[in-house]
Amino acid sequence: MLKIFAQNRLSKKDKQYYSALKKILGFKPRNLHIYLLALTHKSVTKEQNNSSAYNNERLEFLGDAALDIAVSDLLYRRFPFANEGFLTQMRTKIVNGETLTKIAKDIGLDKVIFVKSPGDLAHRVFEDAFEALIGAIYLDKGYPYVLRFVSKKILVEHLDLNQLKHINRNYKSQVIEWAQKRKLTIVFNTEKTDNKEVTFTSQLLVDNKVMGEGSAGSKKLAEQNAAQLALENIKKEGKF
Repeated sequence: MLKIFAQNRLSKKDKQYYSALKKILGFKPRNLHIYLLALTHKSVTKEQNNSSAYNNERLEFLGDAALDIAVSDLLYRRFPFANEGFLTQMRTKIVNGETLTKIAKDIGLDKVIFVKSPGDLAHRVFEDAFEALIGAIYLDKGYPYVLRFVSKKILVEHLDLNQLKHINRNYKSQVIEWAQKRKLTIVFNTEKTDNKEVTFTSQLLVDNKVMGEGSAGSKKLAEQNAAQLALENIKKEGKF
């Protein structure tokens, strides 16, 4: 898998892949191997010893940090008079899993990710691959290219910052605030399962009644998904 560009002469299929990758990046990569690593999901290498060296988990770790600093940098410049709280909220809205997954699909990462089977293309896979891609750009080209990529692919082409200012995607805080105002008891029952992928499943109970359920690759996102569904159900019942 990771030797796809090892030969000097590329096959037609390899050339198509390389062209798709260049289109996503917006520049010609120097170290192709590192981008292939960034786009290789752990399901491909799960049975290998030290498999994290052959999939995108380490690059995801690096890319997560690089993405945070790039988004923070751009927001700091874009809103010169905004306070810390506003900047933090905006960054959270931009780097959350839902946003990154949508952008990953919009730019075509679904066409270049390596997974063991199509069934492995879950929500979290796209978020992780996007962060790993940022890590690869950082190692291959440096921070200026990360900043340019994040600015173009996120803040210019796929997000409207003025619109984003007015969107509250913290569903958990919304439902907690709603319950507190009405003096209702709210509980999240969240469990972890480990099959092919680590999955968290959360139930949101309001006064012991299940109002929403959600699953995701992280506890935080599973609870957000449960809260989002709970809010929809609460609004349907006319109680919000």
